[in-house]
Amino acid sequence: MTPTTDETTIGGITSTAVPTCPPEATPSAVRAQLRGEAWDSTATIYVCETVGETQTLVGRLDSTDLLQSVDATSVGAVMEQASAVLRPGANREDAVLLAIETDRTELPVVEADGQFQGAVTAQAIIDTMHQEHLADVLRRGGVRHTGERISDIASERVRDAVRSRIPWLLFGLVAGLFLSVISSQFEGTMRETIALAFFPPVIAYIADSVGTQSEAIAIRAFALREVEYGAYLRRELGVGVVVGGVLGILGGVGAFVVGGSVSIGVVVGLSLFVSSAVATALASLIPIGFIAVGIDPALGSGPLATALQDGLSLVIYFLFAVVLL
Repeated sequence: MTPTTDETTIGGITSTAVPTCPPEATPSAVRAQLRGEAWDSTATIYVCETVGETQTLVGRLDSTDLLQSVDATSVGAVMEQASAVLRPGANREDAVLLAIETDRTELPVVEADGQFQGAVTAQAIIDTMHQEHLADVLRRGGVRHTGERISDIASERVRDAVRSRIPWLLFGLVAGLFLSVISSQFEGTMRETIALAFFPPVIAYIADSVGTQSEAIAIRAFALREVEYGAYLRRELGVGVVVGGVLGILGGVGAFVVGGSVSIGVVVGLSLFVSSAVATALASLIPIGFIAVGIDPALGSGPLATALQDGLSLVIYFLFAVVLL
């Protein structure tokens, strides 16, 4: 059976040009084998038992251990069990996660029955990390859709580039107009206390920044491992409360100095506190929502989270102003 060529799966990045040997082979015979062939990687030698026409993985041997081994023993006596393995149909990001968790530079690929297919080499793991990082950056900006190649995006025609980028920008425009409508509803309050007009940009910026930090962590955490969402949300909300408390106190003092009013300082401080906590929760909830409906959590989370965080932070700010002033 040959590995699948789907580039999104482990099979698509699996190399078959990696050295294998039987357990009874001597170290000198394996070293001679390495010298006689061109390999994609010689960092690891995969020990396989041949049954009929198939090879079953039974262990692995680092090249450093091979060089130190003497012919008085067999490879099977010095190999270690190949406990960290990948399945051909798994997502290629699994290779990155497993390499990090096991501190391996390359990983064997086997079928469910143990049949050896090849290995994901260090170069393939690095390439995958690079490609996935670029893809996440573009998706978070609402620039690309799942499955598109980054090289295609860089060379696509103007019409196609506009079509791929405009949807979330239009969403942002609508959200911005909606924020203007929200602000206009509090025109009377701002006329009575003109200093209130000084601080909406600060409130929105802090909420957006806090949310962006939480969102970046959430997307990576959900992509790399299984996370218990309830516990994660509680932890992030706790972080948001603490961060919001610090920002609220400092921002309130700053607003008092700038606005010359204790009431203004209290409004700004409370607004920063609540909007930071809300932004942290939203930044974690939005990726979870995308996952729940089967959409890549990086796709458009940035534009959506920004619009919601800005809108809610302004509503929170003006509501505190109405109640306290």
